[in-house]
Amino acid sequence: MDRIASILGQDPIALPPQTRIKAQTPDLDLSDTRISFGDALELGECGLLPLIAERNSSLGRQKQESTRLMYEWALKYGLDQCSPLNDQEWFQKARIAKTKDVEASVIKLLTQSEEADRIHSKINQPFATLAESRIEYINRTQPVAQLLTQALRKAAPPSNATITQFEESLLTWSQTQHHGSLHQAIIEARIWLQTANTLQRSALEANQMCPMGTPTERGRNMQIFIRNYFGGTIQPKLSSITRGLDELNSIWSGLPITLWTHDTLVDALLALPPGYRGELRKELGMHITNWQRLLQSCGLSARADTTNS
Repeated sequence: MDRIASILGQDPIALPPQTRIKAQTPDLDLSDTRISFGDALELGECGLLPLIAERNSSLGRQKQESTRLMYEWALKYGLDQCSPLNDQEWFQKARIAKTKDVEASVIKLLTQSEEADRIHSKINQPFATLAESRIEYINRTQPVAQLLTQALRKAAPPSNATITQFEESLLTWSQTQHHGSLHQAIIEARIWLQTANTLQRSALEANQMCPMGTPTERGRNMQIFIRNYFGGTIQPKLSSITRGLDELNSIWSGLPITLWTHDTLVDALLALPPGYRGELRKELGMHITNWQRLLQSCGLSARADTTNS
């Protein structure tokens, strides 16, 4: 930042402290649907009595999120198979409630679980760079997202062996700590961009880089800085962040949810307030535009000139 200030002939601006943002996750509760004993007896031939009894117990309502998902999934699938009861009002209400509960369980697993806390933590540094973290995250997310999509698309519940594999996949997924790494990178990048953009605006308003549009030594130093240091060091880091955002959004945009928008889900995954990601992109676009305007004011371009010599 001091280098940018020097290049632009501005007084240095100290970067403010970089802190993690504590965003409020939207409330999302499972239904309190109960199936009476009398109604449950009608489900006997569907093999759901043990699940119903467990759900109605206080112990059954206190499960870790991954186990809760498997329970809700099995109950919803079992209800779907009991077609003879489709004309019963209590049965229809139960199916609707359980459909929402499966989705709520998926969302809570991704955003309000032990795994969600672990993947957002920064206890250690699992990967040297954000790019390495991003690649590993993509690989480890695939089996997790695949099974969650099956749950939401009303597939048959998984076998015990598949559930065990899913639990293992959840653990390795959460150990990437990628949500925490990306969160921190986004916060740092936006603070950096806001400060750099302030320096750029001051330089544009002063209009002293290249009086009358004639290239000066200061203007050519700026051009060299943009081509070399900015283009080779700063821009790749900013691009890695936006690529990480794009990839994370692409991964979870395929999840067929209705209780939340996909933007809400991504914000919750990264623990960011609504609109923060959009503001980051806005600041980045402004930063690039300001460099272009400063170069144009000096009659210069970001790319090296080519000749036939």
